[in-house]
Amino acid sequence: MSEGGKRVRLSLPPSLEVGAAAAGAGVVLANKISEGIMKLLIISGTPKTDGVTYSFVETAEKMAKQLGAEAEVLRLSGLKLSKCKMCDDGWGVCFKDHYCIFGEKDGFNELLKKVDAADAYIYITPVYWGEVSEEMKIFIDKLRRCEATKQWDSRDEQVSFHKGKPSIAVAVAGGGGGGIISAFADFERAISQMSGDEWPRESSGMFDWIAVNRWNQTYKREALSAAIKAMVNHKRHPKIVDVSTRDDYELLLVFDNGEKRIFDVKPYLGRKPHSELKDLELFKQAKVSGFKIEWRPRLDIDTYAMYEESKAL
Repeated sequence: MSEGGKRVRLSLPPSLEVGAAAAGAGVVLANKISEGIMKLLIISGTPKTDGVTYSFVETAEKMAKQLGAEAEVLRLSGLKLSKCKMCDDGWGVCFKDHYCIFGEKDGFNELLKKVDAADAYIYITPVYWGEVSEEMKIFIDKLRRCEATKQWDSRDEQVSFHKGKPSIAVAVAGGGGGGIISAFADFERAISQMSGDEWPRESSGMFDWIAVNRWNQTYKREALSAAIKAMVNHKRHPKIVDVSTRDDYELLLVFDNGEKRIFDVKPYLGRKPHSELKDLELFKQAKVSGFKIEWRPRLDIDTYAMYEESKAL
C-alpha cells in the first residue's frame, strides 16, 4: 500500500511481503477512488456453494461488479486454517511482528495480502450456536491478533489493514433468526478493535448490518445491494474542504476535486434539531468537521447526503 508516494513494508518473513495500510480514515482509498476503482473483499464463512447464505455472497459479488468495483470472494471453507495456538506466553509473533508463525503452512499469511489489498470488506456467515461459523471465527481470531495489536506498536508504519476501511456484516440464521445479535457482536468487537473504532464509522468500522432469517431473504438481498452501493458511493464522493453560507439558507460547498455545489438547507428546517438553524446567526456558523457540516455538537448534516442533494454551481 502506498503512503505519501512511498511503499511501506512490515517486518515479515522473506516469503511474505505485505504493504502497510496508509493512516487516516479515507486515505487508504485515495489512489483507487481517483481511478474510479474500488476493491471489495467478500469473506464467506459458509461451507456451501449454494443455499441461502451463499446466495448473499453471489448478491454481493454481482452488485460490486455492477458498480464497477473489483470483487474477490474468499471462501474460508476451501482453506485449512489452523486455530490460534496462543504461542509463547499467549502472544507470539502476531503481537510483535503482526503475522502468524503458522501462517506459511496453513495459508493465513497469504490472506493478509488480500486483506491489505482490499478497500472495503463484506463478511457473510451462517449463524451456528448463536455465533459466526467456526471457519469465520478462526479467521477473525487470527486476523485480530495480527491487526489489532498494531495500535500498541511503536513503529509508525505499523497500521492495521482495516484502518480507514468500512465493513458490512451479513448474518444468516435459520428459522426466526435466533443468534443473529450475538453473531453481530462477534463482528463488531473484532472489527472495531482492528480499525481502532474510528469516527466516522462510515469510513472505518461497521458500515452496515444485514440480518437474515427464513422469511426476509428476498428483501434483505435488496438491502445488501443497497448497502454496498451506498458504501461504494460514499467512498467515491469527494470530500468537502470549505463551506460558506449564502442567502436563503443555502450553503456553498467546495470539494477536494475543485467542484463547487449549492446545498439548500430549507427542507431540513421543519424538523428538530435543524429547526434551530432558522436563527441566521447560528446558521452562519457552519463549518467543516470531518465528514459532516457542523454548527454545534449533534447539529450537523452528513456530507454523503449533502453531495447527493446539492446542485452543481
